[in-house]
Amino acid sequence: MKHLIFYDAECPLCNRAIRFILTKDHQKQFYFAPLNGKTAEQKISHFFLKNPDLDTLVLLQDYETDHEMLLVEGRGALRILWLLGGKYRLIGWLSFLHPFLFDPIYRLIARYRYKLFSIKTPLPQSDEHFLP
Repeated sequence: MKHLIFYDAECPLCNRAIRFILTKDHQKQFYFAPLNGKTAEQKISHFFLKNPDLDTLVLLQDYETDHEMLLVEGRGALRILWLLGGKYRLIGWLSFLHPFLFDPIYRLIARYRYKLFSIKTPLPQSDEHFLP
């Protein structure tokens, strides 16, 4: 199964999260695309019409199947941990609960992400798991 993560390419926290996922994704199931890229425009532009100020993590679970599911904010982040498996499932199971339990925490971290994480770590450019 493939999963596509849309991320804010300018966000230092997002870049750290992507680097973390790359090191833990032993099954090579995750693909990545910037929120302002062509892939996001094609796959989730309808979602942006409802949320024009969207600058958060978006997970498209089961990418390129008939069962694609869009998960955003805390639910998306936690589902990624669930999908990574192993010890990360201990936290990832929270993604099956109602988002009001964890989205406020996600939004708080997101609001201060540029202050908390000021150094942007570069992402690999030639990896086949990065889409435009």
